[in-house]
Amino acid sequence: MTPQAAPSIRRYDLDWIRVAAFGLLILYHVGLVYGVYDWHVHSVHTFEWMREAVLVTNPWRLTLLFLVSGAALRFMTLRRTPREVARARFARLAPPLLFGAAVLVPIQSWIEARDKADWPGGLDGYLAWMQREFGWSGLADGVPVNHLWFVVYIAAYSAVAILLWRRAGLIDRLGDALERMLRGPRLLVVPILYLVAIRIALFPIFGLTNNLPFDWYNHALSLGAFLFGFAVVGRESIWRGFERWRWVAVGLAVVALPIMMLQVWHPGGRAFFGVPKAIVYGVDQWAVIAAILGFGSRWLRDRSSPVLTYLTEATFPLYLAHQTVLVVAVWIIRPARLPAGLEALSLIAATFLGSLLIYEIVRRIDPIRPLWGLKPRDGRPWPLDLAAWRGEGARFRRRRALLAVGVAAPVLALIVVLVASAAYPGFDNATQFLSELGGATARAPIIFNAGVFAAGVMAGLAGIGFGLALYALSGARAAGVVTAVVFVLAGAGLSLSTLYPWPDPRHMVINLGLGIQLAPLLLFWGLSSRRDLPGLKIFLAVTFAVMAVLTLFTKHLVFPGTVNPANVGWWERAYAIVLVCWVGVAAWVLERKLRPDAAHAASGVAASRPAE
Repeated sequence: MTPQAAPSIRRYDLDWIRVAAFGLLILYHVGLVYGVYDWHVHSVHTFEWMREAVLVTNPWRLTLLFLVSGAALRFMTLRRTPREVARARFARLAPPLLFGAAVLVPIQSWIEARDKADWPGGLDGYLAWMQREFGWSGLADGVPVNHLWFVVYIAAYSAVAILLWRRAGLIDRLGDALERMLRGPRLLVVPILYLVAIRIALFPIFGLTNNLPFDWYNHALSLGAFLFGFAVVGRESIWRGFERWRWVAVGLAVVALPIMMLQVWHPGGRAFFGVPKAIVYGVDQWAVIAAILGFGSRWLRDRSSPVLTYLTEATFPLYLAHQTVLVVAVWIIRPARLPAGLEALSLIAATFLGSLLIYEIVRRIDPIRPLWGLKPRDGRPWPLDLAAWRGEGARFRRRRALLAVGVAAPVLALIVVLVASAAYPGFDNATQFLSELGGATARAPIIFNAGVFAAGVMAGLAGIGFGLALYALSGARAAGVVTAVVFVLAGAGLSLSTLYPWPDPRHMVINLGLGIQLAPLLLFWGLSSRRDLPGLKIFLAVTFAVMAVLTLFTKHLVFPGTVNPANVGWWERAYAIVLVCWVGVAAWVLERKLRPDAAHAASGVAASRPAE
């Protein structure tokens, strides 16, 4: 399907609206700190009137953002195919969502747990919280995303819009239908009727959950707004209608807002099954949106500025950061018991300035820009340039990269053990096994378990690199396959063992890795035809011999009682150092050996090309 041959048009009014709406969102969240609704943390000051005050923006703010987001996606489709748009959306939304769920949201959740459930503080408390959240029981309850639910919904709605767009002419027909339906005053009346209808029919059943599979009122509202923006952004008659009816929309909103507040304040506002309340809510909701779109189109459509350019890029990182910054700011500032006004100003300043500071830092660090929703500055794919891996000499790059993982794995394992030991006061290296660093008696088992899990995955990848390197250097296909299998099993055993921390009997799945004791011999066998690696062969032979001796000691086959409960920890440390470190040394030597072969292959391909 070819993209539409339409010019790229920038609607600065939509940029202004988006920036302003996100700014209001920050103020809204500061307001919730003082409200009566359940939120993550609260001030010592609580105001009942916040129940009505939030209605100033609550009915329309997010609906407007979804509408503008749909319009923005439509502009992306003007010169791209559906596949290109889908890839761009994934690249923009997936890294921040994963990063936010793993890093930003747990900070909020931990502070909330400390505030409401007296969860322990300090590094130990935070690591224990992470262990609970991302352990089996925590993951079974789902991964909390807090304010990032908006990103989840934008991703889902983008997928829906792209699928509809793939149906030739469907979006155009939808736009035509909306254009006919919304002529004249119907631009105000028809959307209000729709909003009232779903408020009456769906809201009492589903409410607002921000849980994608069970949020059907929200989908009827927000997905409807998203697809509306996607379908009508290029329909000038509709935008002229917004401009024409903007003052009428303001009048409706001015009348509806105080009535809506009164209905929330007075118990009688829920009379007649809440139908009058739903009607007023729908009127206010669409009237404010229509007024904002009308005034924006009239006065801001062509008004760019350096401030807008800066804020347009900054908005997404600010959104990602602001709630975590706010929750931390409340936790720090609240003990001072400042007067409510001064405290609120302090929270607003801390949230805006803290979020801007984070943006200013991350936008200057290329490797982490996509984690905050920013495009790489050099335009190269992130995190890997896969196209480069399909070019000349790609197979050598892949092998060398896998061997580089083999070099890094022992380093990671050593760091993990040192950090986990430091987080385990009183850990006895003489009598305790390393597995206990991730067991029930450890204060922060997540350090050891997460690190060893990663090291196990890296060991499996390194084994594949060893196998490919053996085949490349000596053509030893059988030795390469067996070596790779041994490493993959060892890595699987290592990683799986962390899912069942000691003393769980299932922890013994780690025994899948016993075969790695033979890996030095397997490498020696695979390299036997090479005469230019005598040093590596001697190293592999010595490594195997040392591991064999240590194994005999622990099995009490030669010197019974030499290894005993008083020193078994030191035996394990010696065995682990030999078992882990030789992998890094061998991977480093083989990676260096592949370099001239890779250069030779690349030069050979270049030489075979005809002269231009």
